[in-house]
Amino acid sequence: MGHSKQIRILLLNEMEKLERTLFRLEQGFELQFRLGPTLQGKAVTVYTNYPLPGEAFNREKFRSLEWENPTEREDDSDKYCKLNLQQAGSFQYYFLQGNEKSGGGYIVVDPILRVGADNHVLPLDCVTLQTFLAKCMGPFDEWESRLMVAKESGYNMIHFTPLQTLGLSRSCYSLADQLELNPDFSRPNKKYTWTDVGQLVQKLKKEWNMLCITDVVYNHTVHSKSNLGGYFSKDSTLGIFPSRCSQSSRAI
Repeated sequence: MGHSKQIRILLLNEMEKLERTLFRLEQGFELQFRLGPTLQGKAVTVYTNYPLPGEAFNREKFRSLEWENPTEREDDSDKYCKLNLQQAGSFQYYFLQGNEKSGGGYIVVDPILRVGADNHVLPLDCVTLQTFLAKCMGPFDEWESRLMVAKESGYNMIHFTPLQTLGLSRSCYSLADQLELNPDFSRPNKKYTWTDVGQLVQKLKKEWNMLCITDVVYNHTVHSKSNLGGYFSKDSTLGIFPSRCSQSSRAI
């Protein structure tokens, strides 16, 4: 006998802003939006940026959800609209009362982590993580022996500080090049690439039952001609500039 789908209900109430409230859900759940007492009998439309099946996620693209009324009662007590949660991530919803925004919030759908040759699930509550400062790990061909200590100590996830080329300050989070692997990991007669890193990550996942994560750094790229003339010139949205982010001008 198959498992029945689990349903979670989120009641919508007039002028209830829940942007600071965490609604944590699992993939496979059905989320139902239902009208609370303050919205019964009113014309309400729910919008979300959770994508349709097969569509790529776009944080700026919202769609309306259709109401379902399984009992066909004249009141709104049984009416709901739903999302079948199959994609992990953070998603937004809001609802209108007529043409006026009346509330909203966010939902977080947990990822499903899998490890091992049999691809078994690693529950999120069982993650034990150790951080490695990438700049202190030495040549790439020595990493495996250093990471073995974490494996034998019972950790199942490795957090690497950014692996890209660092700036003159040598700060772990000051990147001189967003796209290049730190040359400090190579030897004079051997240059290592992102492909080598990927192969190690896969070995840790399949053979050691360990996952790897790292940081994405958007706010600390070294000011240099190579950066300004490279990827920043191709896509200005990769950086924060006073002309585009006036609210951040004081911080910049």
